[in-house]
Amino acid sequence: MTENQENQGGIAVDNAVETETVNETVTESAPELDEKQKQLLGAFDEMLKRHSTEIYNAENQKHVFAASERFTREILKKGVGVISLGLILITFGIIMICCLFSQSPDYLIPLKLSPIAAILFGIEILVTLLITHGRLKINIISVIVSAVLVVGCCTMGVVLNHSYNEEKIEYNNRTIAAEIYDRSYKELRYITDIESMEVEVDLNPDGTGVTKGIEALSAADKVVVNVEFGGAYSAPSAFAADCKKIIEGFRIMDINITDFHFTNQSTFHSYKLDVEGRYLQDYSETRLTELVDHIYIEDANYLEDIGDLVNSDNSDNSENSAD
Repeated sequence: MTENQENQGGIAVDNAVETETVNETVTESAPELDEKQKQLLGAFDEMLKRHSTEIYNAENQKHVFAASERFTREILKKGVGVISLGLILITFGIIMICCLFSQSPDYLIPLKLSPIAAILFGIEILVTLLITHGRLKINIISVIVSAVLVVGCCTMGVVLNHSYNEEKIEYNNRTIAAEIYDRSYKELRYITDIESMEVEVDLNPDGTGVTKGIEALSAADKVVVNVEFGGAYSAPSAFAADCKKIIEGFRIMDINITDFHFTNQSTFHSYKLDVEGRYLQDYSETRLTELVDHIYIEDANYLEDIGDLVNSDNSDNSENSAD
């Protein structure tokens, strides 16, 4: 074998070895190329999905916009006032529901929020002018219904608020009257012979006296005490002395009483004393005695007979005048 043949054989062997090495390298690197291809394909699929989603959303937006545009045109054809009417119905409906289910409702809220109706109507006019480029059509029926609705809600709110306040004030009046009676009865029952006592309360007639307690009575609140004494009095001075004790007793209890009305009725005597205002309450027993309305009855049965006789005479006179 010549030297050239040996060289060619060596080259062939080297080429075979290199070919095997390359094949092994290709064989080993093939999985890496497949993984990269998968990543590329995944990225490409994600890009296609995003693109298709964007196209789908754009088409949906076009459909929605077209539908809303058609709806707006249909509304505008009916004229200004339809949208305002719907919003006013929703707004005042929610307001009235909140008032009816509230524990301390303010029924004047519809009246306070009534300008919202004008604001909604004005906004609808401006939006319509912008969309229609100056062409304006007003739905008279919707405007009239909106006005009637707002006025009706405001009127109902005022009526309900007045009724609610009256009930609340009346309840508070009865509560304060009961508290005054209970406290005064415990303190005054041993001072003199009280046959009956009645307390009338009118808390600040303008309504600001609502939910007021007995300790918060002021000059604006009217509290009247009617006292009827038992037993018999021999003179107006004794009756006035007991009246003064009752007045001083309420003053010691620090209860502001506007007026006192004292009475006593026995077989032969009738006493009555009206002490109206704080000024008369400061009178002494002597001055109060001068104000006592005293009637002395010598024979009560005789006076009753006289009263019956007078009544019969009056009836006869009335019949004669009628004839």
